[in-house]
Amino acid sequence: MMVLQSFIDGLLIGGVYATISVGLSLAFGVMRIINWAQGELLMISMYIAYAIFMALGVDPYLVMVLTAVIMFGVGYLLQNSIISNLLARETAREPISVLLFTSGLGMFLSNGVLAVIGANPLSVITQYSGKMIVIGNLYFSLPRVISFFIAVVVTILLYFFIQRSEMGRAIRATSQNRQVATLMGINQKKIYNIAFAISIALVGMSGGLLLPYYTVSYSIGTTFSFKAFVVVVLGGKGSILGALIGGLIVGVIERVGALFFSETVAQMFVFLIFIIVLLFKPNGLLGEKDLQ
Repeated sequence: MMVLQSFIDGLLIGGVYATISVGLSLAFGVMRIINWAQGELLMISMYIAYAIFMALGVDPYLVMVLTAVIMFGVGYLLQNSIISNLLARETAREPISVLLFTSGLGMFLSNGVLAVIGANPLSVITQYSGKMIVIGNLYFSLPRVISFFIAVVVTILLYFFIQRSEMGRAIRATSQNRQVATLMGINQKKIYNIAFAISIALVGMSGGLLLPYYTVSYSIGTTFSFKAFVVVVLGGKGSILGALIGGLIVGVIERVGALFFSETVAQMFVFLIFIIVLLFKPNGLLGEKDLQ
């Protein structure tokens, strides 16, 4: 019974890991850039969600929507004003300047928050805090269950948006061949702006999802950043469904591994799988190179 409990707990947190990672995978799939500031932007999202909740006292899952909208704007501005200029200066398929910029941005954000807000973790008490769903001998945290279902539904909706909508087809075309997409009349800069904005909006949404049951601190970005990269590599770079599957796998390994060994050993298993996938199946479990 404990194994089943740990397995389901892993799935619940894995859904949120997936949402954080989908944005990272989307940015890589379209622009071939690696956003090293993904975790720190998640941390900023959580502080924004915390501030909105404390100021307005609204439902935390409404806060999630507001945070996602704010971070969409942040992502659009970052891409349109800075990253697009860095991309224009380089001809490399995976530009190093963007990697260096996002690395520096991540350090700036984490140290800036530490200097301005401090190291003390912040937490909120919501109407969902402490509430459990009981099924037989199994206990599930209500905030985790709600966050899981929202995360999975949003990830699936994004997949259908990419596959079925006009904008989604333009995004996929740009990810597969930039030159041909431009010749077909697709505005590459606009697609990049929207894709990156969606990527950061997903991070903003994840910050709102985590707020009801995670403390907010300047260092939380590092924890989730590494997990996001593991999930993306495991599922397949550029794969939305792969990120969902990878997130669930990582969540389950963490929880079940901690049950039999310890949390430290469980994290070692996660990174061991990360190394094995890189060595023997570098395109990930779904084995696709292009956005899907």
